[in-house]
Amino acid sequence: MIHIHRLLLIALCGASCSVMGPRDYEGKQDLSARDSHTVSQNGARKQLEKPGETGDWQEARGSILRTFAFRALEKNLVEEAREYLTEACELDPNDVACHAALARLYLADGDGKSALIYAERAAAVAPESPEISMVYAAALAENNRMDEATATLETAWKSVENDPVFARAILTHYSALGQTDEAKDFVHRVMMEDPNHASSWALAGDLLLSEGDLEAAGESYRKALEIDPNTPTPSSIELVIGKNPAGQDPLVSSAQAAEAKGDLESAANLYRFLIDTKPLDMDVRLGMSRVLWSQNRYEQADYQLSKVALGVRGWRGHVLQAKIDIHFERYGQARTALKMALRERPDQRAAELLLAYVEERIQEDLADGQEDA
Repeated sequence: MIHIHRLLLIALCGASCSVMGPRDYEGKQDLSARDSHTVSQNGARKQLEKPGETGDWQEARGSILRTFAFRALEKNLVEEAREYLTEACELDPNDVACHAALARLYLADGDGKSALIYAERAAAVAPESPEISMVYAAALAENNRMDEATATLETAWKSVENDPVFARAILTHYSALGQTDEAKDFVHRVMMEDPNHASSWALAGDLLLSEGDLEAAGESYRKALEIDPNTPTPSSIELVIGKNPAGQDPLVSSAQAAEAKGDLESAANLYRFLIDTKPLDMDVRLGMSRVLWSQNRYEQADYQLSKVALGVRGWRGHVLQAKIDIHFERYGQARTALKMALRERPDQRAAELLLAYVEERIQEDLADGQEDA
C-alpha cells in the first residue's frame, strides 16, 4: 500500500505556507548565498548562547532559530534546517510552526516515528488547524494508525469550509487505503453540503477520474467551470471538457495534449483506455508507442508499434521504429525503417544522421565477423 504521507505532502505543499511562518522573515535582510548564511548563522549562535535568559530573550531566540531554519530550507540546506528546528522545538514546546516543519522533514525522509513525535506536539497545541491536522494525519498513517488518521481528517473537515486542498487530501487518503465506498460517501457528503461550489464538482471529477470514468469526470469538471472558470483541471481531461478540435475524438485529443505537455503518465493511461475501446485505431497505437518509448519501456513500445501497419506509420513512426531497433542492436531493421522514413520525408536530417550511424555500426559488425572467421 502506498504510504499516505507521500500522497498528502502534495497537498501540504500548497496548504501549509501559513504554518511555515512567513511573518518571521519580515524586517530581516535576505541572504543570497550560503557563505553569508553561514556567517550570519555563526553570529546568531554566539548571541544565542547567553546565560540567564529571560522570557523575552527566549522568545527572541526562538524567532532567530525559526528564521534561520526556514531560510536554510529555502536554500535546500536540509540538515542545517533540521538542527535549527530541533533547537527551536526544545526551546519552546508550543512552537507549532517548527514542530510541523520538523515533522514534514521526517516524513520526507521516511522516518515516521520521529515525524509522529513532532506532529503530535503540534496537533496538541493547534488542534483546530487544518494544516496541522494534515501533517498529523500523514504521520499517523505512516505509522499504520489508519483509523486515527481518518478520524483526524474527518474531525478537521468539520471546521473547514470549502477548502479544495483539504478535500483532496481526504479523498487521497481514502484512495490510498483502497476505501472506495468511504471515498464515494465523502464526495456525496461534500456535494450535499454545498452543491453550488466549484470545488465540490471538481472533487467529484477527481473521484470519477480515478475510477477511469472520463466522460462522467468531464461532466463534473464542466459544471465546476460553469461556477468558477478559474477552477484548475487535470490536463488528462482538458480536451474532454470541450477544448478539442472539431471532428477529432476528444479522448484522442486529450491523450495527445497530455503527451505534448510531457504528462506521460496521464497520456499513457488515456492511450491504454483507448486501446481497450479502439484496438484498431492506428493513431492510438502510435501514440502509445511514443509514450512508452519516452518512459524507457522499450519492449512494450516495440510491441505496440508492431501492431501498426507499415503503410500508416508515417515518417515519424518509421524513425521511432528505427530508434527501437537501434536500442536492441537490430541495425539491419533500423536501416530499413530509416530508408522508409527518408522515402516519405527526404529532407529529414535526424533520419539521415541516424542512418549514417546505423551504416557505421553495420560495417563494424561485418568487420568483427570477418576477424572472428
